[in-house]
Amino acid sequence: MQTKLLLIISILSLGGCALWHSPEHPPTPIDAGQTVAWVDHLRELTLLRDWQIKGKIGVRTAEDGGSAYLDWSQSMDSFYILLSGPLGQGSTVIDGNPYGARLQNSEGTFLSESPEELVLTHTGWNIPIQNLLYWVKGIPAPYGKPEIKLNALGTIEEMVQDGWHLTYSRYGNAMGNILPQRIIIDKDELKVTFIIKEWLPLTPVTDT
Repeated sequence: MQTKLLLIISILSLGGCALWHSPEHPPTPIDAGQTVAWVDHLRELTLLRDWQIKGKIGVRTAEDGGSAYLDWSQSMDSFYILLSGPLGQGSTVIDGNPYGARLQNSEGTFLSESPEELVLTHTGWNIPIQNLLYWVKGIPAPYGKPEIKLNALGTIEEMVQDGWHLTYSRYGNAMGNILPQRIIIDKDELKVTFIIKEWLPLTPVTDT
């Protein structure tokens, strides 16, 4: 167990040295009559594995709620999520890869084998972060049979997967694709809202 924990720490520490720089790329409005073929659209977004989004996230439960600014960088299977503002209590960083996950906030640094476990332990929210990296792009996760309703664009309007209900109410053109700008995800008494202001191509900076 100690060897495995050291491996997780060493791999996650590499992410702390990675700096990313991207020019601003706010989504542009959808053109009149613009559509996509769902199968082709799904394939293209499945292959989109390096990206960054900036915007806001709101979380509401039966007892409370709040919002925070969101900055999420995804590179293949590795992610770095920065929450800043009231919801993040100053700032909260969640990063990880297939070997483990780490959460850093004002209370310290915490490690786990999964980001879902970290978020549940420290916030009480049972949010499927591994699914979110697909859902935020407007496609279903590859595990769990989805029920999908498409809109006039040919993109997802509503989806149910793994007991979660998703509503996509706004899209924009970004990075050569039609990508979501507003997503509501809810299950039981938990409701998560994403407002995505920017979709950015991830570009590594080498002068670290």
